[in-house]
Amino acid sequence: MAMRDFNLPETPADTEVLDPARQKRKRLIGGSLELRRQNGKPSQVHGPLVLDPVFYPDQEQTLKTYCSPSDPRPLLIEIGFQMGEFAAAMLEQTPGVRYVGFEVRAKYCNETGALFESKGLSDVWLALVDAREVMPRVLEPGSVDTLFVFFPDPWWKPRHIKKRLLYADFIADCAVWLKPGGRLLLKTDVLGYADWAEGELRGESRFETKRLLDPTATLPPTLRERRCAFHGYPTYAVEAIRL
Repeated sequence: MAMRDFNLPETPADTEVLDPARQKRKRLIGGSLELRRQNGKPSQVHGPLVLDPVFYPDQEQTLKTYCSPSDPRPLLIEIGFQMGEFAAAMLEQTPGVRYVGFEVRAKYCNETGALFESKGLSDVWLALVDAREVMPRVLEPGSVDTLFVFFPDPWWKPRHIKKRLLYADFIADCAVWLKPGGRLLLKTDVLGYADWAEGELRGESRFETKRLLDPTATLPPTLRERRCAFHGYPTYAVEAIRL
């Protein structure tokens, strides 16, 4: 479990604020979409529920159509679904919603796709891409009901701090995509990350942010939560409601 010291950004060099374009490229997992399309090749993803929008622009359009606000069903987005156990349980308990999961590891996309198929979950999409790269291209303002960010990588090393997800610029984007009353929910087992992310979220005036007393947030547990409970480690939840 995560027990190391947590580092906070301390200098402009840590976040490279002097070069926003380079900062964005270095923050992305796998690099920018444009450079990958020019120089890379598709990953080995398979199954009818898994998309690779980096290398197949038509699949990016599939996501955009699916996320259209013209569809009255609630839109739930999860960033970093890992093994997909939470999503599968949540979707079984909450029929009639749309779900898009973003993950940067092909193994998790393939395994989660197979899990969803085994449970008869078909009207969902899993996308192998850094969410920060594609969400601005497929989401319209006020189109998202709930955004889950569960146990993101804390990026411990000072030189990797720039890769953390919940920086102010991405939070500002989330405030645009979420409907009034929509929710961004963060879970983590790193107290320092919870404190840092809560501070970033409180800096966005369009959110009402609070630390939840119940870290489960009355949702099905993730695999990480079950492991933490087994070992006796605490978890933390921060909720931001769009005003």
